[in-house]
Amino acid sequence: MGLPVTVYRWDDVGAPQMSASPTPSEVIAVLKACLVNGYGTKAPLGWSIAFEDVATSKIAFRNSTTEGSGGFVQYWSENGTNNPNTQVHLRTGSAMSALDVFSHPSNLFNHYNLSSASEWVIVGTSISYCAIPRYDGHNLNYLSPSYNEVSYIIGDLDSNYINDITRFNIFANNTRTDITAANYSHSLAYQGVNACSSMYGVDGNTKQNSHVIDYGISVGLTNSNDTLELTGVIPVLIPVVVRTTSPALTDIDGIKCSLSNKNPFIRGTIAGLYNICFCGYGDEQWPTIKNWNGQDYMLLRGYFNSTWINITEWY
Repeated sequence: MGLPVTVYRWDDVGAPQMSASPTPSEVIAVLKACLVNGYGTKAPLGWSIAFEDVATSKIAFRNSTTEGSGGFVQYWSENGTNNPNTQVHLRTGSAMSALDVFSHPSNLFNHYNLSSASEWVIVGTSISYCAIPRYDGHNLNYLSPSYNEVSYIIGDLDSNYINDITRFNIFANNTRTDITAANYSHSLAYQGVNACSSMYGVDGNTKQNSHVIDYGISVGLTNSNDTLELTGVIPVLIPVVVRTTSPALTDIDGIKCSLSNKNPFIRGTIAGLYNICFCGYGDEQWPTIKNWNGQDYMLLRGYFNSTWINITEWY
């Protein structure tokens, strides 16, 4: 059995609310409620707060040390203020000794925080979660490039390697470098083979290799209103893979990644995330949820509508 998934939404009874022009402290309050404290009838995911500086809107969360790696993610106001529409940055690490002090730091990413994103959804478990700062005022599945809804996952990769020390990371598209202003192409709803944050060695070595998020197949169709029911297409769920950009890259010992267990070519899959060879449901109201093989999957909104997130069980 895998880990049970909980879906948190801004419109739940008792859910924390963000103002029309969100502040960093409001974003942090949502994360605290979902990860650590719970709200209403919903229990928290079981993460903990490792460090916090309320005055500068800076906080670090840690995932479960019994079910997961005990990895860390830090969120902070880009300029230390709590002003409306201030961007919120984040970075992960396999360990932290204080705020801003990381072991195996990831690239910097941006939690989209503007007046168009006062609604929110968190889908997750005790060791990873998908954050969705929703684009307000538009409730259809298809989003044009001007509608920034940047979904990303924080936590443990479903690694192919037992005791993978550095499996905790940020998983978002086109993030080979630090991202201080996110857009639609960074969302997990974007198709293809896209650069993600570099990863370190399975054994904790500090060799960083460039990695990609590989969706297996890219239909390349946008704004499609087709449905599986009307077309008769049988969905085949393709796990989304994280791998190095090339098997010819080398590990810490100079061995090709295709032959390495330290800095391997194919590292694992992103828990709960699947692609299908079909784009559709663009004109349907969110959320579109389907039950396949006894588990529920929710379509991620975006420019391409082919990526689904399991909302029943991960890992």
